[in-house]
Amino acid sequence: MSANKNNLKRQMKSTISAGGKQPKLTGEKGKESGWLLKEVAELRRAAQGCEFNKKRLRYLSDTQKVKQSSQGVLYWMSRDQRIQDNWALIYSQQLALAEKLPLHICFCLVPKFLDATYRQYAFMLKGLQEVVKECKSLDIEFHLLSGEPVHNLPAFVKSWNIGAVVTDFNPLRISLQWIDTVKKHLPSDIPFIQVDAHNVVPCWEASTKLEYGARTIRGKITKHLQEFLTDMPLVDTHPYCASRAAKIIDWEEVLSSLEVDHNVCEVEWAQPGTTGGMFMLESFIDQRLHIFATHRNNPNSDAVSHLSPWIHAASAAFRRKDAWLSAHVLGKEDSGVDCISRRSLVYRYISE
Repeated sequence: MSANKNNLKRQMKSTISAGGKQPKLTGEKGKESGWLLKEVAELRRAAQGCEFNKKRLRYLSDTQKVKQSSQGVLYWMSRDQRIQDNWALIYSQQLALAEKLPLHICFCLVPKFLDATYRQYAFMLKGLQEVVKECKSLDIEFHLLSGEPVHNLPAFVKSWNIGAVVTDFNPLRISLQWIDTVKKHLPSDIPFIQVDAHNVVPCWEASTKLEYGARTIRGKITKHLQEFLTDMPLVDTHPYCASRAAKIIDWEEVLSSLEVDHNVCEVEWAQPGTTGGMFMLESFIDQRLHIFATHRNNPNSDAVSHLSPWIHAASAAFRRKDAWLSAHVLGKEDSGVDCISRRSLVYRYISE
């Protein structure tokens, strides 16, 4: 097992260093706040023109060609609630550009989901507000649909004359049921495409069977890292605008309409959205990463990443975090990076 762990660490480092294009993220003391956002923006710009690996997607429909005479491509955002570092949206934009069509994003908001409280919903919705703001700056229309996807998504596709639907991957039973029911109600001449934007190695490429332990899946993931741990290009301003604008969202009304426990209030330490997640990651690299391996289980030591809220809402990308942490100590032996990388790269797949 120890040999496999060392192999995973070497594989990550060699993958990140391939081509020598990614700058080293040092996290040195004295760096101004926001250094990580700036360096990641440079990485995205440098990755423009990178080819999309078609193994990241799978067709859920028999049709694979975009409907002719349609008026847009739709990305149904569900699990991965961010604009940048989102392979599902990157592919959606590339597809829309190839067909010279407007690009739309929709999110289906159910008023109640499992045992989620106001705290989880407020964090998610305030993160989506950041998504909407970025969409406006990129000339991408964002639509917030209320209710179960099967009740409004097929109707939306017909109303806006959508030519293709792209969605992200979620292994939860409820999400799988949503996908299945929406697929049955979409027009047969529209391709329905799923992209794994959550995992470094697409789940269906990592393993085709149910996995029970890190020991058996570690090698399967490691052998794919060279292929999938790659740069992610920028989601840029879309040149083809929709003929009509999306409905303006009243966020206060949306929050008040939730059928959840409002007694569980928001927390102050976690700033919703990708920007907040980036600042938390930056603070982890600068202040806590060096003691993570040895003190992460000590409740008296602030050694953990505190990234769980953003990872849960997928407002920060796992793959980008792995790349940042590996590049952060490129050429060094760092047990903290090795430790957290194994947890996010290997152990997480068991739950997928």
